[in-house]
Amino acid sequence: MSDLAIFGGEPAVREAVEMAWPIVSDGDVARVAEAARRGEISYDASEGMVAELEDVFESRLGRPYALATSSGTAALHSSFFGIGLAPGDEVLAPTYTYLATVMPIVACNATPVLVDAEPDTGNIDLDDAERHITSRTRAMVVTHLSGHPVDMERALRFARRHDLKVVEDCSQAHGAVSSGAEVGTRGDVAAFSLQGRKLVAAGEGGILVTSDTTIYERAVMLGHFAARSELEVSTPHLVPFAKLGYGLNYRMHPLGAALAIGQMERLDQHLEWRAGNFSAYDDILRDIAGLDPAPRQDHVSRHGCYSYQPLYDPAEWGGLPRSAFIDALRAEGVPATVPTSLPLHREPFFSCAETGITTYSVDPGRRLYRAGDLPRSEGYVRSAWRLPAYPRPLSTQMLTGLAEAFRKIAAGAEQLRRHTHATAA
Repeated sequence: MSDLAIFGGEPAVREAVEMAWPIVSDGDVARVAEAARRGEISYDASEGMVAELEDVFESRLGRPYALATSSGTAALHSSFFGIGLAPGDEVLAPTYTYLATVMPIVACNATPVLVDAEPDTGNIDLDDAERHITSRTRAMVVTHLSGHPVDMERALRFARRHDLKVVEDCSQAHGAVSSGAEVGTRGDVAAFSLQGRKLVAAGEGGILVTSDTTIYERAVMLGHFAARSELEVSTPHLVPFAKLGYGLNYRMHPLGAALAIGQMERLDQHLEWRAGNFSAYDDILRDIAGLDPAPRQDHVSRHGCYSYQPLYDPAEWGGLPRSAFIDALRAEGVPATVPTSLPLHREPFFSCAETGITTYSVDPGRRLYRAGDLPRSEGYVRSAWRLPAYPRPLSTQMLTGLAEAFRKIAAGAEQLRRHTHATAA
């Protein structure tokens, strides 16, 4: 067995792999260029490339309404506004998620109530959600984290039992399937991000989808005033206010929509390529003690393959810190990383009485959290790590190198432990 690269040996992985994302085709470039030449660089309503992208989402998800927005965050804000949140309303939300899942709730003058995470996926723990229900609870938002869908059948049973609206954050899970249904098809409303790292990339952009006319029309009025809201708002009590709307401009840039159309056309191919890489990772990690492959719960018909996040158990490695394990992997040429974001309940906004935010009506009676209040999320952050979701199928040579890297590190674990303890001393 070769010496570990971190101690001067030859790295196991020597092949350079193209990591650039998104994959932009000649057809994508032509579509964007043609729109620009025609002068289609802004729209007032659902027209041109924006309308075409919305039609693609409606058709794929079988929902009558799709609304293109300037970002996934704007789509989430529009979703929460669409369901009619009012001051004092509480929304159950995962503590382990990107801030954009939760902070738009505050922008609607409602109160996010954070829920612990599943220890294997990091997704919202529906068992823990039960204890956070109060007379003020009106809705729940779920994030399909890293492409692993939440069990939507369970989520909907829970929501129906408590008469809650369900918002799906599908930003990391385009094309993922839970119990035979794609994410974005079961909640009252769903939001997708089209940011540049997402499986459907527009550079910047988002999509809201729903089957509820009132949710849709309120979302249109929030960020698509004048032309579009006047054309599309028909609910009697909203019509008098349709022209003025609510004054925000959440319209999507047409050239971003033009780029995203091509990405949607190739979504299933990209998912297939990434799924093959994820399966190969599973095979490599499965027989190494202390490394649990990225989870795949029984309800998952298809993973969204946004990020491959296995789990590390330091006890199985004789107490070797995760950081030392990752450093050794990187020295072998494996671009492994660890999560860098804390669960939201560890952020000052959720743990300090003074938020510094005066723009919105922050609930003075909201719960303030401390370290350890939602322990499974904190444990997940300590144990999760990442392997890259390469955009194209990995070569046999690359997979052989990856497998060798893990074998070398497992065999050299004692040497790593001695070095780590000596350095710490």
